[in-house]
Amino acid sequence: MTNDLNLPGPDSDYIATFGTGEPHTLFGHGFAGAIRDTRPFGTGITGTKHFVHLPGHGGRPSPGSGWNYGHIAEVLARALTSTSATQALGVSMSAGGLLRLLGTTHPASRNLEKVALVLPASFTGFSAEVADANRGYLEGLRDLVAAGDVESITDLMLSREPTEVAELLPARAWTKTKAENLVNTDMSDGLGLALEIAVDESAGDVSTGNDPLSALARFPGEALVLTHEDDPAHPVEVAEAIAAAIPEAHLEVLPAGSILWRGRHEVRRILGEFFG
Repeated sequence: MTNDLNLPGPDSDYIATFGTGEPHTLFGHGFAGAIRDTRPFGTGITGTKHFVHLPGHGGRPSPGSGWNYGHIAEVLARALTSTSATQALGVSMSAGGLLRLLGTTHPASRNLEKVALVLPASFTGFSAEVADANRGYLEGLRDLVAAGDVESITDLMLSREPTEVAELLPARAWTKTKAENLVNTDMSDGLGLALEIAVDESAGDVSTGNDPLSALARFPGEALVLTHEDDPAHPVEVAEAIAAAIPEAHLEVLPAGSILWRGRHEVRRILGEFFG
């Protein structure tokens, strides 16, 4: 068992484990995030909790340029198998990875009973408006990362937050840490993920029922789709489409800025009730 969040490495497959007993729940962070960011989501959830650092994060090497949700799904599948988790929570990037996994016949996805998709950023595609906004944001971010301009990266990231959140000192400090990681680690290999599709409808064979959307429609477990308003990186329309695709899905849309900063108690209540 790992007790120091800075220590999980290759020997533990970059997984930190806390608690004991059933059920086992896996937590996956978002892009430029870390285990410390997903720990709060585990408050009030019983059993054994496993927190994974994905490639390019927490000292885990990047797989190289060209990240996609297939890579994320493979890492999460391995973590689910090694921890015997029957529950999972994914934030943003990890939510997309879990969606990709649920759209397959991988045994790890079939063993899941409950899945929480927090701030999902991608599903089967983007509206033209969202795609253009993502592309423009990414181009600006790439230029600033290449220049090593941490302060401007921080400002750009915060520009996508509500004003009242962007002005919070803890929010700026947290965002600056993410900016520093983008400049100083190989995490920047994954910047293009913002334009990737989590679930590729063309990846399967509709005639045989083996397409990803059919697999999602057959998912026997429960799903919670949790997002908030006015977040261009995580459009509500994406969360709505995901909830519509999974039969036993419940959608929660909170006020702007709720999930990471202004509504933590409500988030913990919702997750505690969902995971029981």
